[in-house]
Amino acid sequence: MDENRGKNLATGSLVCGILSLVLMFFGYGALIGVILAIVAIVLSVNAKKAGFEGGMQKAGMILGIIGAVLCGLSFIACTICIGGLAAIGANM
Repeated sequence: MDENRGKNLATGSLVCGILSLVLMFFGYGALIGVILAIVAIVLSVNAKKAGFEGGMQKAGMILGIIGAVLCGLSFIACTICIGGLAAIGANM
């Protein structure tokens, strides 16, 4: 029973990690990607605590970390671009 719970958490972690990487390419969708990446990390840690230490758990953790970093950078870059365009428009 406990191993099955850990496997379900690892699967959820993997799915959230993949979705966070997909949302990185959608501008302000990267903000949702950061949230999903954090959820992926938390689910991965909970899966490890539940006793499941398989490939899905490790992949979910890695994708969650990569997704958090890349989505954060994408969100910051999108915000800077929009701010720059607004500043240019204000000067015209």
